[in-house]
Amino acid sequence: MCVILKTKHKSRQAFTLVELIVVLVVLAIIAAITIPALTGYIKKTKKEKQTETVHYALVASQAVMTEVYGLGSAADSATLSSDGNNVNWRTGTNKKWGDKVLDLMDRGRGQAGNEPYIFVFAVGTSDPAAGLTLTQQYTVYYVAYVENENSPAIFYINGEWIYTYPRIDKNSPIWDYTIGGKTFRNTLMSEHIPLQFYIVSNRTGLSDTAFWRDSSPKSLQSHSEPNFKG
Repeated sequence: MCVILKTKHKSRQAFTLVELIVVLVVLAIIAAITIPALTGYIKKTKKEKQTETVHYALVASQAVMTEVYGLGSAADSATLSSDGNNVNWRTGTNKKWGDKVLDLMDRGRGQAGNEPYIFVFAVGTSDPAAGLTLTQQYTVYYVAYVENENSPAIFYINGEWIYTYPRIDKNSPIWDYTIGGKTFRNTLMSEHIPLQFYIVSNRTGLSDTAFWRDSSPKSLQSHSEPNFKG
């Protein structure tokens, strides 16, 4: 005798419009939470990687300044400056010093696309009016670094790493300060040390005086937070 078993299959109904809307809302909430977090993580990772590079830039700059100090009067007279102007270490007589800094970082100019977009460092000024010691005159207190045109600016300022432009107002890390009746325009305010800047790399297409705070998106300030949107 054959027994025929009948199995009842419940028909599966499609999602209702309300259920679909609920699912979409849940997915939107998840995306709203995870995407910013993921984006923030990616940006943080990029910053950490670039901060490591800037550390190499700091060490290389200090190494070359120590070499210049060791040479004393044997160094070219134009290598150092006390007039407060930016010293060009990327072309001309002093290019060899900038090249040494980049070579220590394994970022030689001869390697296409390998030279940093912006790279500037600063030591204490040798202007006698500032009254700084020789140690202060050859110590690197400041580095400004931009890896490429799509990278944010990172600043090393006397042991601190920041991403905002360091000269905005009188409360900024770098501002004007008067010593012995003379006002120094760019002074490390935490130590009252007037700075002398050395330009190792400037691939912005702007002049060595304009690339700092020019309105162009290529400038150093434009690559600084909160202006930089990359």
